[in-house]
Amino acid sequence: RQGSVGEIIENVDFKETQPVDVKIVRLFSGEELIGVFDEEAHKIKNPVVMIPVNKDKIAFQPWLPYAEDKEFQLKEEHISVIATPSKTITNEYNRAFGSGIVMP
Repeated sequence: RQGSVGEIIENVDFKETQPVDVKIVRLFSGEELIGVFDEEAHKIKNPVVMIPVNKDKIAFQPWLPYAEDKEFQLKEEHISVIATPSKTITNEYNRAFGSGIVMP
Protein backbone atom coordinates (compact mmCIF):
# COMPACT_ATOMS: atom_id res chain seq x y z
CA ARG A 1 0.00 0.00 0.00
CA GLN A 2 1.39 3.38 -0.98
CA GLY A 3 1.25 6.40 1.30
CA SER A 4 -0.36 9.64 0.30
CA VAL A 5 0.40 13.11 1.59
CA GLY A 6 -0.37 13.34 5.30
CA GLU A 7 -1.06 9.61 5.71
CA ILE A 8 0.70 7.57 8.38
CA ILE A 9 1.82 4.08 7.39
CA GLU A 10 3.87 1.84 9.66
CA ASN A 11 4.85 4.73 11.95
CA VAL A 12 6.15 6.82 9.06
CA ASP A 13 4.51 10.21 8.66
CA PHE A 14 4.31 11.14 4.97
CA LYS A 15 4.13 14.90 4.66
CA GLU A 16 4.42 17.24 1.75
CA THR A 17 8.01 18.25 1.39
CA GLN A 18 8.62 21.80 0.28
CA PRO A 19 11.82 23.75 0.30
CA VAL A 20 12.27 25.36 3.69
CA ASP A 21 12.79 29.12 4.01
CA VAL A 22 16.43 29.13 5.06
CA LYS A 23 17.86 32.49 6.12
CA ILE A 24 21.05 33.88 7.57
CA VAL A 25 20.29 35.90 10.68
CA ARG A 26 23.12 38.10 11.90
CA LEU A 27 22.77 39.21 15.49
CA PHE A 28 24.23 42.41 16.91
CA SER A 29 26.56 40.16 18.92
CA GLY A 30 28.20 39.20 15.60
CA GLU A 31 26.85 35.65 15.52
CA GLU A 32 25.51 34.48 12.17
CA LEU A 33 22.80 31.85 12.43
CA ILE A 34 21.50 29.78 9.54
CA GLY A 35 18.11 28.19 9.93
CA VAL A 36 14.44 28.22 9.05
CA PHE A 37 13.46 31.75 10.04
CA ASP A 38 9.96 33.14 10.53
CA GLU A 39 10.42 36.88 9.95
CA GLU A 40 7.04 37.82 11.43
CA ALA A 41 7.45 35.87 14.69
CA HIS A 42 11.27 36.27 14.87
CA LYS A 43 11.66 32.54 15.48
CA ILE A 44 14.47 30.41 14.10
CA LYS A 45 14.22 26.64 13.85
CA ASN A 46 17.23 24.29 13.82
CA PRO A 47 19.77 27.13 13.86
CA VAL A 48 23.40 26.36 13.03
CA VAL A 49 26.60 28.34 12.71
CA MET A 50 29.14 27.83 9.94
CA ILE A 51 32.57 26.60 10.94
CA PRO A 52 35.39 26.85 8.36
CA VAL A 53 37.05 23.44 8.02
CA ASN A 54 39.65 24.41 5.41
CA LYS A 55 39.96 26.72 2.41
CA ASP A 56 37.21 25.00 0.43
CA LYS A 57 34.95 23.45 3.08
CA ILE A 58 32.64 24.55 5.84
CA ALA A 59 30.75 22.56 8.46
CA PHE A 60 27.58 23.31 10.37
CA GLN A 61 27.53 23.26 14.14
CA PRO A 62 24.27 23.52 16.07
CA TRP A 63 23.77 26.85 17.82
CA LEU A 64 23.34 26.24 21.55
CA PRO A 65 24.21 22.55 21.07
CA TYR A 66 23.31 21.55 24.63
CA ALA A 67 19.77 22.94 24.48
CA GLU A 68 16.83 20.57 24.13
CA ASP A 69 14.94 23.19 22.10
CA LYS A 70 15.00 23.14 18.32
CA GLU A 71 13.23 26.49 17.88
CA PHE A 72 14.28 29.78 19.45
CA GLN A 73 12.53 33.10 19.88
CA LEU A 74 14.86 35.97 18.96
CA LYS A 75 14.32 39.53 20.11
CA GLU A 76 13.86 41.89 17.20
CA GLU A 77 16.27 44.40 18.74
CA HIS A 78 19.04 41.76 18.71
CA ILE A 79 18.72 41.11 14.95
CA SER A 80 21.09 43.15 12.78
CA VAL A 81 20.55 41.63 9.31
CA ILE A 82 18.42 38.94 7.66
CA ALA A 83 19.78 37.57 4.38
CA THR A 84 19.15 34.78 1.90
CA PRO A 85 22.06 32.32 1.79
CA SER A 86 23.66 31.13 -1.43
CA LYS A 87 22.16 28.08 -3.13
CA THR A 88 25.14 26.01 -1.99
CA ILE A 89 24.56 26.87 1.68
CA THR A 90 20.79 26.40 1.34
CA ASN A 91 21.26 22.99 -0.30
CA GLU A 92 23.69 21.83 2.37
CA TYR A 93 21.35 23.02 5.12
CA ASN A 94 18.38 21.25 3.49
CA ARG A 95 20.42 18.06 3.18
CA ALA A 96 21.40 18.15 6.85
CA PHE A 97 18.43 19.72 8.64
CA GLY A 98 15.63 20.61 6.27
CA SER A 99 13.38 19.06 3.73
CA GLY A 100 16.16 17.28 1.86
CA ILE A 101 15.09 19.09 -1.30
CA VAL A 102 18.06 20.43 -3.22
CA MET A 103 17.64 23.43 -5.52
CA PRO A 104 19.27 23.12 -8.97
